[in-house]
Amino acid sequence: MTSLQARLSTGLISALILLTILAVAVGGYSLHQMAENFVAARLEHDLETVLAALSFDASGQPQLAADRIGANFRQPYSGHYYQIETASGELCSRSLWDADLPLPPLAPDRVTRTFVTGPQDQRLLLVGRAFRVQDRPVAIAVTEDFAPVNAGLRRLLLEFMLIALAMFGALLLSQRRIVRRGLAPLEQVRRELPRLARGEIAQLSLEAPDEVRPLVAELNRLLDLLNQRQRRSRHALGNLAHALKTPLTALTQLAEQPPPTGDATGWWRDLRQQLQQIRALTERELKRARIAGGGAPGQRVLLEREVADLIATLRRIHRDRDLAIEVRIPPGSGFVGDRDDLLELLGNLLDNACQWAETEIWLTAGADAARLWLRIEDDGPGCPPEQLEALWQRGTRIDESRAGHGLGLAIVGDIVAQYGGALRLSRSDDLGGFLAEVALPCPSVGDP
Repeated sequence: MTSLQARLSTGLISALILLTILAVAVGGYSLHQMAENFVAARLEHDLETVLAALSFDASGQPQLAADRIGANFRQPYSGHYYQIETASGELCSRSLWDADLPLPPLAPDRVTRTFVTGPQDQRLLLVGRAFRVQDRPVAIAVTEDFAPVNAGLRRLLLEFMLIALAMFGALLLSQRRIVRRGLAPLEQVRRELPRLARGEIAQLSLEAPDEVRPLVAELNRLLDLLNQRQRRSRHALGNLAHALKTPLTALTQLAEQPPPTGDATGWWRDLRQQLQQIRALTERELKRARIAGGGAPGQRVLLEREVADLIATLRRIHRDRDLAIEVRIPPGSGFVGDRDDLLELLGNLLDNACQWAETEIWLTAGADAARLWLRIEDDGPGCPPEQLEALWQRGTRIDESRAGHGLGLAIVGDIVAQYGGALRLSRSDDLGGFLAEVALPCPSVGDP
C-alpha cells in the first residue's frame, strides 16, 4: 500500500500543479483583457478626434481637417486606420492605401469593439460607432494593429510562467519539508516498533500527533495487557506445578503399594481424594489464566440481563434450598469489560453467598462517572475477622479456605486486581452475614 507520505505528497503536488496552471491561465486572460481595454480606450479617443475633424462641404461630400489627424494615419500599413462611411461617399485614411476595412454593423447607441483582419493579414482591434453629423448619418471606425501588443503580452506571460515555475519548485521543496516534519513523530513510532519487538523498550512513546496518540495509547494498553496475561500465565503454571507436587507424590506412593486384598475402601478413597484435589487445583489455575482483564473499546455488558441468567442458573443449582435473592440494579447499568470475567466474578460471589446464606441474599449495583460498584451480602454466619485476614493472603488454596471462602474469593481478587478495582470483605450490617463489595473503575470516552 502507498505510504502516507507519498499520498500526501502526491495530493499536494497535484493541487500545486492545478493552482499553477489556473494562476497562469487567469493571469494571461487578465493581462490580455487589460491590454485590450487600454488599446480600446486609446482608439475611442482617436474616434472622437476623427469625429471632431469631420465636416461636409456645400455639395454634401465628407471632408476632414488634415491638421487635426495624427501622422500615424498617413503612414502606409501602419495599422492605425480610419474609415468613414456616409450616404454621399467614403473617406479612408492614407495608411490604408487602396485597401478597405470590413466594417461590422455599427449602432448609434453604443461603441462596437471587435477584431478584424486588415491589410497584410494584420490583426486589428476595431472601435466604431454610428453618428449623425450635420443631420447626416455617419459610420466611423478606427483601428490599431494588435500584433505588437500580443508580442508584449507573450513576453510578459513567459516571464510570469517562469516566475510561477520557480515558485512551484519552491513550494514543492517547502511542502516536502512540511510533510516530513509533520510525519516525523510517525517515523519515530516506526523506529520504535523494531526496538519494541527486540525487547529494548516496554512501550511506545506517546509523543505523537493528536490524531495518532489514541492509537499509540491503545497499542500500549494492549501491550501492558499482554504482559499482564503472560505474567499471570507464568504465575499460574508455577502455582500449578507447586500445588501438584503433594498430590502427585501421594499418588506415586499409592501406585507403589498395591491395594489391600481385603477391604480396599480406604485405598480407593485416598486415590479419589488426590485426583479430586488435582482436578480442583487445575480448574483454579485455568480460571485465573482465562481472566481477560481491561475493558476493550466499545465493549459493554448489560448487568440486568447477565445477572438474571446467572441467578436463574444458581436457583437451579441450589433448588433444594428456599433462597430469596433480591437484585437491585439501576436500569441500563453496564460493565465495561469482558463478559466472562463479569460472570466469573459474580458467579463466585453469589455461589459463595448461596452456600452460606440461611434464606436471604442481596445483590446491589450502582454506578457513577468514575466507578461501578457491586455488593453481595447474605444472612449466613459470616466470617470472623481473623479468617478474613487469611482470605487476603496470596496463594490461598482450596484446602486452606476458611468458612468456605478461599478458592472463589482468590479468583475474584485476581479479576478485581486485573481491572484496577478494589475488593472489600466484611460483615453485612443489614443481614448480619458475609459482605463482599467490589468497586471497578469506569473508563471514560477517550481513555485507553
